[in-house]
Amino acid sequence: IEMAIERAVTKSPKREDVPDDAACYICMDREGPDGGVAVPSRGCACRGASGWAHAECLVEMAARNEWMPVEGRNHNLSRWIVCVTCGQHYTGALEIELLRRRWRLCRDDAETSSARCAALTNLAGRLMVHEESDAAERLYAEGRRGMADGDPLYEEDVLSSETRRAGALYAACRIPDALEVLTRIRPRMELSDNAWTRAEYTKMRSVALAAADRVEEARPFAEEAVVLSTQCYGPQSGDTLEAMSARAPVFALSGRFDEAKATFRHILAARTHLLGPDHELTRDVRDSLRLLEVRTRT
Repeated sequence: IEMAIERAVTKSPKREDVPDDAACYICMDREGPDGGVAVPSRGCACRGASGWAHAECLVEMAARNEWMPVEGRNHNLSRWIVCVTCGQHYTGALEIELLRRRWRLCRDDAETSSARCAALTNLAGRLMVHEESDAAERLYAEGRRGMADGDPLYEEDVLSSETRRAGALYAACRIPDALEVLTRIRPRMELSDNAWTRAEYTKMRSVALAAADRVEEARPFAEEAVVLSTQCYGPQSGDTLEAMSARAPVFALSGRFDEAKATFRHILAARTHLLGPDHELTRDVRDSLRLLEVRTRT
């Protein structure tokens, strides 16, 4: 698994060049903790002098805040995956490194530890995206063993884990496998009253159905995903914008081109404001909007 992680780091986007005056926003120093030689890095949407941090400092902050109560969740994972400064998800090598550090911290915990199961499935998802399927499936299997199937205490963890597994399969272009997982857990998901879990599921099901050319089936899930994501995270959050990004192609494939364009324009404005005009996610939505405008031009 460690070798698979190293390969995934190598495949990730290269780290941003670190300015000579960059300092960690947590320890306020350039040198690593305890005089280490590691320089700060960042893998989020921060710009200028913001967002630079040592991986060790991010790990310490995330571990300290993990068990602060968060509505609708057993524990707070946000500091491991979301930048506290810009509010956007970590990407690239830093994202994988933080997930690896979290896995190492809790891999010797009890097999039924919810923190351990979440660490396994989160790391597995990123490995699957980077085509490390064997290692990812081993982690998923180990995580599922720790979740007592049918035990109400672990129900939301199981559903969230399986949804993330479907997302990783989708990212690896294994659409039928992703739909099989989503279809299998759908009866249990319909009984869930956890809006966060349902938001994650409906978004994933909509994009998988659309990728399988089942647009009519995808439409209600795409609409519900935006409503739930807005309710859970707010209208300008990265999660809500991702749900809108999943809905826009469904509009286009249904012939609702004006609604698709309006959605892309809304996302473009939000991402330009949050991430800047040159960020990869901003460029992606700009390209999608231009392509749609060209195809519908009369």
